[in-house]
Amino acid sequence: MMKKQMKDNLYQDEALENFAELISNITLLKNKNHGCPWQNMQTHETLIPYLVEESHEFIDSIKNNNNENMKEELGDLLLQIMLHSEIEREKNLFSIKDVIKSLNHKIKSRHPYIFKKRKKVSIEEAEQIWKEMKIKNKSNQTNKEVLSNLQSEYLTPIEEAEQINFQIEKYGFKWDNKNEILDKLYEEIEELKSAIKKDDKANIEEEFGDVLFTLISLSKYLKINPFKALKYANKKFKKRFSIIEKILGDKVFNQSNQKFRELWTLAKENLKKNNKNQNDKK
Repeated sequence: MMKKQMKDNLYQDEALENFAELISNITLLKNKNHGCPWQNMQTHETLIPYLVEESHEFIDSIKNNNNENMKEELGDLLLQIMLHSEIEREKNLFSIKDVIKSLNHKIKSRHPYIFKKRKKVSIEEAEQIWKEMKIKNKSNQTNKEVLSNLQSEYLTPIEEAEQINFQIEKYGFKWDNKNEILDKLYEEIEELKSAIKKDDKANIEEEFGDVLFTLISLSKYLKINPFKALKYANKKFKKRFSIIEKILGDKVFNQSNQKFRELWTLAKENLKKNNKNQNDKK
C-alpha cells in the first residue's frame, strides 16, 4: 500500500511539473511580441476545424488500438484546450486554471459517494446519482434544451445521430431491448414503402432518414460501430463486383440485370468459400 502511495505521489509530482512547463510553453507560443504569428491570429471559431480533426484522429487511434498514437492525439487535443483557454485568459475572462477548477467541482458534485461519504455503490446507483446531480446542477443554470449543444455542422449525420442517442440515454430515454428497436425499424421500413408507393419525394426522403436513424440506434444498442460496419459492407461489395469484372472482362458493360444477378450470387458463393478456406488454414 505504501509503495502504491509513493508511486501515485511521484506520478502527481511529475504530471504537475510537466503541466507547469506546458502552461509556460503556451504562454510563450501566444506572446504578442515574439510568439507564433499564426497562433496569435487564431480565434475560437478558426480553431474549431482543428478541434474536430484532432477528435477524429484520437477516435481512429482508439479503433486501431494504437497506444502510441493515442498518446500523441491526446496531446493534440490538450493543445486545443490550452489554446482556447489562453484566448480567454488574454481577455481576462477565464484561464486553464478556471477550467480545471470547474472540472474538479463537477467531478466531486457528480460523485458524492466518493468525495463525501466514501461509500461503495453499484453501477445502477452510480448512474442514478449522476443523473440526479446533473439535473440539479442544470436547474440552477439557464434552461437549455438537452440537445441544444450539438453542433451538427461539425458532425457527420451518423455522428450526430450517435450523439443524439448517447445524450438522450443519459436522461433515461432508451430502448429496453433490441426487439423494440427492430420493431421500430420494420415500422419505419413500412412507412418508407408507403411513401415510395405514393411517389412522394419529400416523404420518401423523410422516411429514409427515419430508417437510417433507427439503424444507428440499433448499432448503439448492439455496440456496433456503424462506420466500420458500412466500410466492411463497401469492401465486401467491391470484392464481389471485382469477381464479376474478372469473369466478364470487356463484356461487363453489355449484360442484362438478370445476368448480373446470377453472377452476383456466384461471386457471393466464391467469397464465402475463400473465407472458409482461409479460416480453415488458421
